[in-house]
Amino acid sequence: MIKDPRVMHLLEFSKKIHPRDLFPVRYEQAAILIEKDPFAFALAAVLDRGRKAEVIWTIPYYLQKHTGDLNPYFFASKSIEELEGIFRSLPEKPRYITDAPRTAKELSEIVVNEYNGDVTKIWENKSASHVKKTFQCIYGVGSGIASMIILLLERCFRVHFNDVDRRYMDVKPDVHIIRVFYRLGFISERNTKEALEAAQRFNPEYPGALDAPAWVIGRKWCTPFGPKCQSCPLDEVCPK
Repeated sequence: MIKDPRVMHLLEFSKKIHPRDLFPVRYEQAAILIEKDPFAFALAAVLDRGRKAEVIWTIPYYLQKHTGDLNPYFFASKSIEELEGIFRSLPEKPRYITDAPRTAKELSEIVVNEYNGDVTKIWENKSASHVKKTFQCIYGVGSGIASMIILLLERCFRVHFNDVDRRYMDVKPDVHIIRVFYRLGFISERNTKEALEAAQRFNPEYPGALDAPAWVIGRKWCTPFGPKCQSCPLDEVCPK
């Protein structure tokens, strides 16, 4: 079956995306931390709810500056109330400030109690289904975040999962992906349900492959106001 030209352009652009594009941060040191510290990556990922990406991926850096050391033993040893105080003291905070401490603590307890403090053991030599199940045990982490973690581990950290059935790996619709899908003509209404169904319909063998390119394009070119259409990678196939 011949692919829709819009899908082909998205997939072609996807090959050019640098991992740094998927971890936008406020400071260069924050990007280095995400790249070098797997616990920083996991912590930011499980907190990815309702805030700009630049804030989410910078939070581990803020926490490291506040605590002096970013490690799961510290978070596992603190009470929810103590952690909430720490989160409230940060220059920028998670949106759900009363939920974030519990999420961070539960992730840390899993890492400490089940994996001897090594967060990479959650995914090293594990199946994708096991990894998703582990992350979904954490308060506030649903299927969308768990799938996003799998996608990022594969794409940015070269973790390979033999059992991934990519037909069931969905996009994680946010305002950027929904906006790009709408302007491309993939969806007629701007909502999560339509975006999920569109990705499944237009790229059924791997819906999640449309996630990164649509997200990056939505942030860099297909902005809410004053979109940069002429320089956009989708310009020649977008009906606008």
